Amino acid sequence: MLSLHKTGLVTLLMLLTLELFGQDMSNSIGVVTISEEYDNTDRILELKNEDGSIWESIDLYKTWKGNPEFRILSFKPDYFLFHIKCIDQSSTDFRVVVNEATGLTKTIQKSNKVKLVSWEKFVQDVFSIGLKEESIVYDAIGGKPIPDIPTQKNIIVPKEVKGDWMRIIWSVEEYVRPTDDSESKSGWIRWKKNNKLNIILYHLS
Repeated sequence: MLSLHKTGLVTLLMLLTLELFGQDMSNSIGVVTISEEYDNTDRILELKNEDGSIWESIDLYKTWKGNPEFRILSFKPDYFLFHIKCIDQSSTDFRVVVNEATGLTKTIQKSNKVKLVSWEKFVQDVFSIGLKEESIVYDAIGGKPIPDIPTQKNIIVPKEVKGDWMRIIWSVEEYVRPTDDSESKSGWIRWKKNNKLNIILYHLS
């Protein structure tokens, strides 16, 4: 029987799953998120309409009232999670997708509150990832499949990205996040195929 701690961890990971399998990255230039300077600013993130009027105003330090149209890549204010797909940019603004289901876009002003990161960095800056049941883990980029692959009881951590490939590690001990000092296993996966995301992202432990 799993301990309460381990059961809670598994439940939390399930709840925080981003349903991004198949997320199309071809029409985007990266992901906009809060910057390291966010705490030193007025903290208000304004998403604007074409006419410059405010569509939504967000302060990650305040209770989120909710907006059914606001459905971005990841958003959890109490954990300062704010990741939104960026499809274009001008000298002053980022054009972002505020609703992944409908494709609705708005703009957010460039400032020291936010930054644009590549998809490669976005998928590496997570607590852990999940794989499809049919995912194959290889011994090297374009190499041979390995038989000893992670299961649902293993916490998988991305370590590096090279093109469509990602090197992952997982602890030999179940429900334990691997570190550089722990005993772990390693392999390579295809984290995207045809420019579409092929993994689950877990941002929180």
